[in-house]
Amino acid sequence: MTDVRSTPLDPELDYGAELRALREAAAVVDQASAGRLFISGADALDLLNRLTTNNLEDLPSGIATSTVITNGDARVVDLVALGALDDGLWCLTSPGYAQTVVDWLDLYTFAEEIAVDDRTESVFQLTLVGPSAATVLARIGVGATLAPEELVRTSVGDASVVLWRRMAGGADGYELIGEVAGRDAVLAALVRAGAVRVSADAWEGYRITNGMPAIDAEFGLFNNPLEARLLGAISETKGCYTGQEVIARLQTYAKVQRWLMAVELYAPVAVGTTLEADGKRVGEITSVVATDAGASGLALVASKAAYAGASLTAGGAYAVLREPAYALATEPRE
Repeated sequence: MTDVRSTPLDPELDYGAELRALREAAAVVDQASAGRLFISGADALDLLNRLTTNNLEDLPSGIATSTVITNGDARVVDLVALGALDDGLWCLTSPGYAQTVVDWLDLYTFAEEIAVDDRTESVFQLTLVGPSAATVLARIGVGATLAPEELVRTSVGDASVVLWRRMAGGADGYELIGEVAGRDAVLAALVRAGAVRVSADAWEGYRITNGMPAIDAEFGLFNNPLEARLLGAISETKGCYTGQEVIARLQTYAKVQRWLMAVELYAPVAVGTTLEADGKRVGEITSVVATDAGASGLALVASKAAYAGASLTAGGAYAVLREPAYALATEPRE
């Protein structure tokens, strides 16, 4: 398994400044690799509702939500974010998965009136996060007062953009989406207003420490969305959708075999390292970022061992489990 989710500290980059901006100020990252689709047509929302886990029966213009595309075995095709506007839906996919989602929708489209336009190359996506993100937006005169999961059309200078407040990288943030010709001007405006541009590696570390699961690491066709702690994107009350019977059975009979957990490690380890309890395998590291103290990571852990405070070992390194922040922020509360 290729170690694509392991993020070492690169001495050529000032991670300290980048991480401080992400955690303490405002930071902007270019999401060039993410997928961006625009879906329109009278039957678009109904089809998506039948193919994904969340309730999309009523998604009014200006409102967004996340939902999981699952196959018949309830394995994850992708986690997508949908933002409704008057003329259609923005659909943000995982990096490299735009065509996968296009093909999946096409597979289930028969007589439905739906058009799926892959705009990954023609539009940009800049993500702005950090406690000062709203201040940066106010300085450039756009919707800093948006509520979570709201989106609007606005402009930054001469560039028309969609501004979307959502959980980005596992924490509160904003997406700015517009025609690619306006990208540099929008990015420059954000930087002049106080945002620090950060690297993809720093962003990956931010995602990991926020407990945000990612495709091909914490979820994919190898597991179901319950294991990845995507419960906030799963409706327990909606009607039938692809994979629903399997998910309902797993929940009803408490048959989820493993859970996503955050893990603090006291020495560097690699993705794929086995987690052990009393010498027995109980899980595997799925993503990891180096820290001054060792490493922070994410892991899929057998349900019997997946609880905060559990002491384990990973390749000989001492490890302690904790609840992922993203799951705590999005999972339904009883």
